[in-house]
Amino acid sequence: MIDLHIHTTTSDGSDEPKDILIKAQQLGLKYISITDHDSIGAYTKLKDINIHDYYDGKLIPGCEFSAVHNGKPIEILGYGIDFEVINSSGIVSDENFYARENSYLNKMKEICRNLNIKYSEDLSIKGKYFATQMLHADIRKYPENEKHFDKDIWGNLNAFYRTCVNNPESPFFLDQMKDYMTVQEAATLIKKAGGKSFLAHLYGYFVEDHTEFLDSIVSLNALDGIECYHSLHSIERTKYLLNYCREHNIYSSGGSDYHGKLKPNVKMGESVADTNIPYDILAPWLPSNVL
Repeated sequence: MIDLHIHTTTSDGSDEPKDILIKAQQLGLKYISITDHDSIGAYTKLKDINIHDYYDGKLIPGCEFSAVHNGKPIEILGYGIDFEVINSSGIVSDENFYARENSYLNKMKEICRNLNIKYSEDLSIKGKYFATQMLHADIRKYPENEKHFDKDIWGNLNAFYRTCVNNPESPFFLDQMKDYMTVQEAATLIKKAGGKSFLAHLYGYFVEDHTEFLDSIVSLNALDGIECYHSLHSIERTKYLLNYCREHNIYSSGGSDYHGKLKPNVKMGESVADTNIPYDILAPWLPSNVL
């Protein structure tokens, strides 16, 4: 059993990296990967401890990179990466993160003021949470704001991010994608760092035709594989993606997308409920760079 998509406090998860190791040990996970958003800070924190004092399995160095394809925000998972190469790229800079997210939060506060949407005056970026996450959570504290949003957007952070923040027709549009890498650029960076690249959670993207969208990405011949097992993927969709990978001779991956308290229904080591993520999808492409 494995889990190759886990978040910690160095992006938008609630668990410290060491606590992830302890939980993975308790669950008997053979391989895990911490894949924080545009951050490898978790691995910096783990430098000062002996990982195997807490976890008997193997930790695959990873990261989830923001990217754009056909005008849509997507994520690319990189595994087995060399941290020095990633650091030198400047993509994962904490300084850049806080400058970018504070500017986004200030813009969204202004939008809220213009639309008479209530928010907490002291709202600010804390930890490594994104501006979108912090604003969405904050405005939902005030029931009078609900009338401004469709039901799905009001109750779903992913819907707010993908259909408002990244939608040019929405008043909340931030044009974030101008700062994102293309699929080819992300894959090139990951390859330069000695790693393999995978499209993350296909069915988390708000597109009209997921198969057409997937085909257009795979046709670029840039990525090594697809994340098939994921907490947003039904068993039927997981089977479809596994078969798609076989037909296109690309690798399969899988992870829970565990965030701790941010996604309380997502359990480490599982995709959908009671469905473990098997080691056999990792075996064909297991990186040599493991901790």
